[in-house]
Amino acid sequence: MNEDRKGIVWINIFTVKPGKLDELIAIQSEELRKFQQKQIPGWMSSRLYRSKEENKAIMVTTLESIQAHQNWLQREDFAEHRKKLEPYIERTEGRYYTLEEDIEI
Repeated sequence: MNEDRKGIVWINIFTVKPGKLDELIAIQSEELRKFQQKQIPGWMSSRLYRSKEENKAIMVTTLESIQAHQNWLQREDFAEHRKKLEPYIERTEGRYYTLEEDIEI
């Protein structure tokens, strides 16, 4: 499969300040619902995961292209969302990935 058909995946790992994971999850969940309403160009899907052992969350977002993600990062509404998250996050680590295998039962 080529990138056009599978899209590109942005995986962002959030290290959350102690005791702030619930708030971060709530803010991110609200933002994901807004994605559906706004119909963000190039956005295909997102999944949000909470760590069972640590103060971490992972956001897995599939987009049509890296450029679609870069365009989203330049939007004013993203800047506003990012400001909301700052009090809850110690650090983030994000990278682009491509899907190489997809197996379901």
